[in-house]
Amino acid sequence: MRVLVVGAAGVVGSALTERFLKMGLDVACMDVCRYDEAWRLDMVRDRIQYLWKASNDMVLDDIRGVDVIVDAGLGVADRPLGNSSPSHTVISNILPPLHILETVSRLDGGRPTVIYPSSFNTLYGHPAGSTYVPEMLPNPTSVYGWTKGAAELLCLTYNRAHGVPCIVTRVGSGYGARMRSDELPARLMLNALAGRRTVLRSPAAKRLWTYGPDIIDFYERLVERLNEYDGMVLHCAGNADNRIVTNMELARMVAGMAGDSMEIEPGPYEPGEMVDGKPISFGTGGDSPLWRPRYTLEEGMSQTLEWFRKNMLRYAQ
Repeated sequence: MRVLVVGAAGVVGSALTERFLKMGLDVACMDVCRYDEAWRLDMVRDRIQYLWKASNDMVLDDIRGVDVIVDAGLGVADRPLGNSSPSHTVISNILPPLHILETVSRLDGGRPTVIYPSSFNTLYGHPAGSTYVPEMLPNPTSVYGWTKGAAELLCLTYNRAHGVPCIVTRVGSGYGARMRSDELPARLMLNALAGRRTVLRSPAAKRLWTYGPDIIDFYERLVERLNEYDGMVLHCAGNADNRIVTNMELARMVAGMAGDSMEIEPGPYEPGEMVDGKPISFGTGGDSPLWRPRYTLEEGMSQTLEWFRKNMLRYAQ
């Protein structure tokens, strides 16, 4: 099987690339990141074909002979940029998947399956305590969430109207080794290890934090059973103990793991983080095929903190 990982230099894309190679698959990578700066791929550089280009410029020759395309590219990452620059968010998160789907639709025979990793942000407008079911419709509270929901519908539309094999996966808020420094767990860990104060935005809002290795295990199982899930929406979110915490609870957990060396100050709520006077929340994910998390929230956070402890220099400010 030949797999093309779009956004391969990113957190999820690089981890998927490593896992697919371990599975014995033939892996090609596409990313706008310069090859020499794609440090998350250091361990597999000599085993991949690297295409330095944007998916907006994908051509038919890039996907001939490819069996699976995983669109792990991330145009705009959630808040606060999604709120401060909505036009850029819409363009960056909608046009790339549209171009991928349109390119696949023009391929004569041998069309690859497109896997689109969406986000639970597309669902955060549902009432607090909702439990996920695959039939749940998008109801976002942010422009970012809207773009992910719109891209989901694009995939399903191309599946029905043009016969493009597609699978949508709704991924919980991911975290783990090599994650971006602007994401909440990373920012908390870096501040805690450096003894810096944290101003915590949206302190009572909740997230379905999902550990990276559990996410990658899910995609391994999915790639092995593609034909069973064509045209479906699958969830990939949560943790082994079905624990969902507020941002403040997460901050206190991380501070405790790091030795309580971080002062935490509650900050304002981002637009979309408060709905009908209540902080956004979501219940634990329901039963879903292929989703079998191994790690509790505390186990995942502890392992991630240890990785940051050993790799502080990568994120030195």
